[in-house]
Amino acid sequence: MRILMLLAAGAQNRPSRPLGLDQVVEPYYVLHDAGAEVVIVSVLGGDPPFRGARKGSARAFAALRRFYDDRRARDAISDTLKFAQVYPEDFDAGICIGALEETADCADAAVARDLVTALLAAGKPVAIVPSDLLLAPLEPLEGLLIVGDQARSPPRAAKALLAALDPGGG
Repeated sequence: MRILMLLAAGAQNRPSRPLGLDQVVEPYYVLHDAGAEVVIVSVLGGDPPFRGARKGSARAFAALRRFYDDRRARDAISDTLKFAQVYPEDFDAGICIGALEETADCADAAVARDLVTALLAAGKPVAIVPSDLLLAPLEPLEGLLIVGDQARSPPRAAKALLAALDPGGG
């Protein structure tokens, strides 16, 4: 199972909303530990900017400790592809973390929306956290859209995504 993880925040011209590393590491491990191949893409590709972890989150700190000891995960997250370098048909599902809401007509937001829309149109599940990536107006699509806006949403969305891919739980 291949899952596309879009990191949709922290572009050079819009650094006001960088992601917390824990927002990426926690769902990455949820997906990875379930046997998924996680392909990570970001606005600029390469090493995306991150801010520190949320204060007081023991689960986030445990995931970060694991991440710092895991060279493969560090390489995957620090050497991302650009949005335009991936093809949605190569993936079984997607998770979009962060948002490009500041200028809805910017090229980066359009590419992210196109990737998410293509996955949904192909009947594939997609999680968006937070849920402010503007997808409307859209015609009815076949895929399942999972959204969340809380601090714990990224790992929970990853679990919901896995459940959507394996509804029998087997």
